[in-house]
Parts: sequence; structure tokens; C-alpha cells
Amino acid sequence: MTDDSNKASAERAPLLGVFGDNLAARMAALIRERPILIARLIVAPPRAIHSIGAFLHLAPNAELPDAEVAVIINDTDPRDLLSAALPGCPPRLYRALDRAGDRVRPRAFYERLGSVSRTALGDALLESGDLDEGRLAFYEALMKMDPMVASLRGALGEVAYHAEGVDSLLAFLRAHNALNDSDFRLPPKAGMAALARRFQRALGRIRAPDPGFAPPLPYRIFSSTDELQRIGKAFGNCVAIPNYHAMEYHFRLLKGTGAFLVSDDPAVLVALRRVGGGIWFLEQMAGPKNAAPPKGTQAAFLQDLAAAGLKIVTTDPQSAFSRLDGESRRRRGVVDDGDDDIDDALERDGIEDAAA
Repeated sequence: MTDDSNKASAERAPLLGVFGDNLAARMAALIRERPILIARLIVAPPRAIHSIGAFLHLAPNAELPDAEVAVIINDTDPRDLLSAALPGCPPRLYRALDRAGDRVRPRAFYERLGSVSRTALGDALLESGDLDEGRLAFYEALMKMDPMVASLRGALGEVAYHAEGVDSLLAFLRAHNALNDSDFRLPPKAGMAALARRFQRALGRIRAPDPGFAPPLPYRIFSSTDELQRIGKAFGNCVAIPNYHAMEYHFRLLKGTGAFLVSDDPAVLVALRRVGGGIWFLEQMAGPKNAAPPKGTQAAFLQDLAAAGLKIVTTDPQSAFSRLDGESRRRRGVVDDGDDDIDDALERDGIEDAAA
């Protein structure tokens, strides 16, 4: 029978396990110096354990010899240990640590927690909810966003995806001088729907860029998404929110990559898309409920635009090239060409042309 009494055990006592890989050995050394610590640790709540862990990670006094550190931990209120580790943090952080889990976390976690809790967002982080990696990362991201995003947290929830989206929209509105802070002072129980309505109203204040041409009579051109929404609803077509593609059309208008014209007689709505330089693609012309325009309406419209010097194409160049490339490959029986193959094909075409 082998005597293992003098061999170091590879197992870790449960009491030490809560201090994690980084601090378990240090805590074992402290307990050997002052065994009475065991009694204190056994009945300590999570907040006290985390405070001791933060102290050992971060407090300057934790660098003292083990015998002195053991006395400090045994004789000091856990709140004071936490203050020594994270000076300047709000007192409510101590109680909130009960929601940080049952095991001491790595040093970086407490450093980050201290940084956030000292900011204006600290109360929101510590008020409720688990103190875990996910929530901490959310509030760290929030600190880098438009300050207004934090005030909308009640409607957004603690979802980074939604917060990033709102941050982007706010940046867009600020760039166009269309953001009124008063628009986004939401009632306490307001939700996402109320927030979306306020963004739609704010976007409607932005004037669309000049497309660079005057619409032929009897057409008039839209200058805002409010106008586009109103006519889209009257026509019952896809440019009106909440239709799936409506937002794409609205932002095309605001960015100047799309132009929309309407006529009362005949009743048609026209969507043009800028495809480069002064070239526009006629994407759609339709009447109410997407009815086909009266015969000859589209031809007359294109003729009027051409007479005004505007270049209009009825096929999107991107789609045109895609179809051309696909058809050329089909005819050659080639599924996928490398650059060399394409060059060889071009050379062959040149030889054939010369021979002809």
C-alpha cells in the first residue's frame, strides 16, 4: 500500500475553489498563517467573498507578507476591503456583488466593474440584474455611444444590437441637424414602438438632396420621407412603412441615391435609383395598389426626361453585367474562371477577331 501522506494533493478544497485558479493558492497560504479565517469565510455572503477577492487582486496592501494580509482580511470589514481595492466606487457596489456569482472573478473583471460603476451609468448597472460579463460589456459599449442611447435604455432593454442601431440613427440625425433632444424624452413605460415613431418623425424633418434635375410636368418630386410616406400610404404600395422594403426607399431618398416622383393625372408613383454619375435607373412606375400605369405613360415620361438632358436606363447596370457574365460562361460551358482563364479567353477572342 502506497503512503501518499507526504504528497501534495492535486485536489482543491471547496472553500478555496470559490477563489478561482488565480487566488486559491494565495488564500490557502493566508489560511495557514491565520486558520481563524476559515470560520469567517465559511459563513461569508457572496458580496464579502467578492470584496476579499477584489482586495487580493487590486489593493496595494495585498502585496504585504501573507501574515499581515491575513490579519487585514480577518480584522477588516469587507466594505473597507472593497474600498481599498476600488477607491471611489459607490457604496451600493458592495450589495450588488451578491449578484456577481458564487466565485471570485479575474482581476480584469473587478477593474472594469470599478470603471463603469464610477460613471453616470453606474447606477443603472448596479440597480438590478446580474453582474456578469454580458451586462458589464453592454455598459462598457454604452459608454462609447451617443449619451442619448443610455437615456433610451428603458425602451431598448440591455441589448447591444438595439443600442448600436440607435447609436447609428442618432449619428445620422445629428449629421443632418435633425435631432431635437425633446423628441426622445420618453415616458417611463414607453417601448420600442414609441421610439420608432420618434425616429420616423425626426427623419421626416430632413430635406432630401437636390437630385440635379427638374421633374417634367405633371410630375412633382419628393423632398422628404414624410411626403414619401404619405403618398405611399395613399397609393397602398411598398414605399410606405411598415412594408418590408420601405426603409430602404426612405434612406435612398435621404442619401440622394434615390429619387421619387408622383403625378396626380395619371396617378403614378415613380422610383428612380442613381447608378453612377448622372445616370439613373428607372426602377418602377406604378399606380395605386401597384397597378400598371396607363399605356404610353412610361414612354412619355422617359422621353420628357431625355429631353431635359437626363440619362435614364431601364436595366440596372449591375444586373445587366451579372446576366451578361452568366450567359457568357454558360455558352463557354465554364462554371468558374480564374483570372488567367479570363485573360486566355480574351486573347483567344482577339485572335479570332483578327482572323475574321
